[in-house]
Amino acid sequence: MEEPQQGPSDGLVELPLFPLNLVLFPGMDLPLHIFEERYKDMIGECLNNHTPFGVVLIKEGMEVGAPADPERIGTSTRILRSELLDQGRMNIMTKGERRFEIVEIIQRVPHVIGRVRFLVEIEGEGCSDLVREIADEYVALVRNMTALTGGYASRVSVPEDPVELSYAIAANLDLATHLRQSLLVTETAATRLADLIPLVRQGNEDLRQRIANSNPFQGPRLN
Repeated sequence: MEEPQQGPSDGLVELPLFPLNLVLFPGMDLPLHIFEERYKDMIGECLNNHTPFGVVLIKEGMEVGAPADPERIGTSTRILRSELLDQGRMNIMTKGERRFEIVEIIQRVPHVIGRVRFLVEIEGEGCSDLVREIADEYVALVRNMTALTGGYASRVSVPEDPVELSYAIAANLDLATHLRQSLLVTETAATRLADLIPLVRQGNEDLRQRIANSNPFQGPRLN
């Protein structure tokens, strides 16, 4: 499996970029429908060369039309499977892999290409205590999300790695886009987990309320 083209000694790589109105975290699945010619060509090259592309939140501009200006930090993503449709359109399933920082935009047309630096993941101080504090909330989050769709999660696997756990929680929370980008930019897993603790608690409270409101058997008893 090939990696993006790397410079001779500066540690930078050239990566095709897909600016979107969303934030992708490492480990997060992302389905995409590809219909614009520029992205059909870009994704076709990634499929042919078995290389990733980068997903970045749009800072200014729109997904369709003229090239948008991306945020500085994004996530590389790998295509897991693809489905070719009529007129060259595609459905693809991708998974986020590694965070990167855009150092320079070297092409804007037909699609954006950047020179990027992949970021080193740092656990930070106090991770063990933070993991213990947030693990039960993560289990509750997964169970509440499953219950909201009428299911039940009897066993929930909690990632042991603090970095992986922080991204798993962030990916599953229903957060405003600017908050998701802020969590992606955060340098250490410890800081990210600390920021997530009040957010996941509030998320669980909101989910429990939605579950209660959707219960057809709630209300005044008749007997």
